[in-house]
Amino acid sequence: MSQPRIWIVAVVVAVAFAPGSARADSKNEIRAVTFDEDGGTTRIHVRGAQTPTFTVYKLERPSRVVIDVPQARLSEALRGHESAQLLSTNTWAVSTIAAQQLDDNGEVVRVIVTLARPGRYDVKTDGNALVVMVTARDAAPRTASPEAL
Repeated sequence: MSQPRIWIVAVVVAVAFAPGSARADSKNEIRAVTFDEDGGTTRIHVRGAQTPTFTVYKLERPSRVVIDVPQARLSEALRGHESAQLLSTNTWAVSTIAAQQLDDNGEVVRVIVTLARPGRYDVKTDGNALVVMVTARDAAPRTASPEAL
């Protein structure tokens, strides 16, 4: 082999085994699942180490929004002993949030948002987080202040 061909082969091999290609295969670590409520809308943040890709679908009986994040894993802090985290939100729009680790031909994190009542949802990415916004179809009832009683 001539000298230029050896250099070309060496460069191709070096690029193929560069750290960047290893990073492309790395799993997205889901580090936190949090929520807040504002004006009847529950906002759920699923924070990862990288910008997530996801698939979302809705199931009925009970109504729930399911988000699958492929090539991901739950952090040890979220997994605990059960390979899952369950949050009881008890907001007007959402009753519970579950995040669980699935090992189905590659690692998948599944987030299940159980709706408290009929409503609409929107899922988008914001940096390294998934943001799920759930708004109940009907407005929450107004509560009376202690002074009004």
